[in-house]
Amino acid sequence: MPDTRDDGSAAELRIVVERSGGFAGLTRTWRIEPTPAEREGWRELVQRCPWQEIDASAPAGRTGSSGADRFHWRIVVTDSETTRQAELNDDLVEPWRSLVEAVRTGRSAKPGAVAEE
Repeated sequence: MPDTRDDGSAAELRIVVERSGGFAGLTRTWRIEPTPAEREGWRELVQRCPWQEIDASAPAGRTGSSGADRFHWRIVVTDSETTRQAELNDDLVEPWRSLVEAVRTGRSAKPGAVAEE
């Protein structure tokens, strides 16, 4: 089944970042569906992430440390050919951090750039 946008048109690239947990236990979600002109930059940012290192044997596919009041991150990238998913704990390292921050800020993806909070 093809991935579609809210308006029903085909999504060529969609990146969803979900953060759950923390002190209040709330879930926040950010989503980017880049325009054709922006896609290459976003794809480069996605490809820099070590998807192959996500340990499928870890509980719920999560990597990193866990603990009370910590955030958990779920990243789902869907393009016209594949869907990739990663679940990471609060200690995001590069290049995951760059991808998460770019999606959260909604900035155009520029490989090597890290968004300021």
